[in-house]
Amino acid sequence: MEDTLTLQWVEKQGPSESNNGPRGMGIHMRDRLALQLVGRHWLSEPDSPKEAFQLSFEHISGENFDYQCGDSLAVWPENPPEEVERILAHFAMEGQQKIDGIALSDWLRNQRCIAHLSDAFLESVRGQLGGEELEKFAAHGEAFGTASLCDVIDLFPSLKFRAETLLPLLKKMQPRLYSIASAVSLQPKRLDLAIVVVKYKNFRNRDRYGVASHYLCHRLPLYKQTATFIAHSRFKLPQDISRDVIMVGPGTGIAPFRSFLQERAALRKAGKSVGENWLFFGEQHRASNFYYADELAHWQASGNLIHLDLAFSRDQEYKIYVQDRMRERGQELWKWLDRGAYFYVCGDAAHMAKDVEIALLDIIHQWGAMDAPLDFLKQLKKENRYQRDVY
Repeated sequence: MEDTLTLQWVEKQGPSESNNGPRGMGIHMRDRLALQLVGRHWLSEPDSPKEAFQLSFEHISGENFDYQCGDSLAVWPENPPEEVERILAHFAMEGQQKIDGIALSDWLRNQRCIAHLSDAFLESVRGQLGGEELEKFAAHGEAFGTASLCDVIDLFPSLKFRAETLLPLLKKMQPRLYSIASAVSLQPKRLDLAIVVVKYKNFRNRDRYGVASHYLCHRLPLYKQTATFIAHSRFKLPQDISRDVIMVGPGTGIAPFRSFLQERAALRKAGKSVGENWLFFGEQHRASNFYYADELAHWQASGNLIHLDLAFSRDQEYKIYVQDRMRERGQELWKWLDRGAYFYVCGDAAHMAKDVEIALLDIIHQWGAMDAPLDFLKQLKKENRYQRDVY
């Protein structure tokens, strides 16, 4: 009874309350939308080691389908069914057993994270072990950061859990946020995402895949309804549409900038006085990873994209990244900033975004002749002219 009560308490503190997403966005379960996947096609070449797809969703029901360029779509993924079956079989659990009115198989499929384990679960595992198994547990140490529940079952076949004890020890399944890659003004009831399938080696040197990216790109059937919501962001185009914008979006970081370019092309077509657009895009190989190449070429030809600077890191002996292209164009980039351009960055926070900021500071110092470039950057942030959507 105690375990069941604990489980109920955890759920009452869960998704029904407001939750601050990975990018500082306030999200609420009452804003849920029902969307169905209506299209999936390759952005990368199918033989590329890095799999990238565009996914198109259509609005079925729910309020608040009023997204703007720069917003994200939050999606609840599902765990692989074969892993759920392995867990049920190992612990001799019945999938139809009801816990708080929900079938156990549903808990493990879409309510609980089985790809990344909580400290509380690992502590409980350690408490069950002894002898050689306990030594094995201690030897792996921090490597459990890439362990799934199935990995732990493989390592320690003696593990035993009751369903009511196991579920509260597992992390709740959280929604994943993806930048919307389309403008609502062009397709009011549909939206696009650009997603790379996350792939990595776990601590046992086995291939693992991101739960959400693999689910969306390989397992979610066409026309299946899925629970989502719009996560509104402060990452937005300037209210003054005559302002120029500089966008740095390597990889699928291009997603919000595709929506920016769609929106500004539509405004320009409607006769509005729209500022100029400049995009820095990078990936590994031009032949297999040049996402939206045809659309970008069209926007260049139409004048919607004045500058397109490309950095394909592995097409030459030495690696070239977007920050290198920025430095090459430093004088012109400074002129744009000096006349009031907005500067946007979307993508990897750990490396790319930091390197881009260092390059930006170097450009401000060199071409703006400023001894304190950080002060200028702080002023850009204050004016909302330097915006980042990084993760």
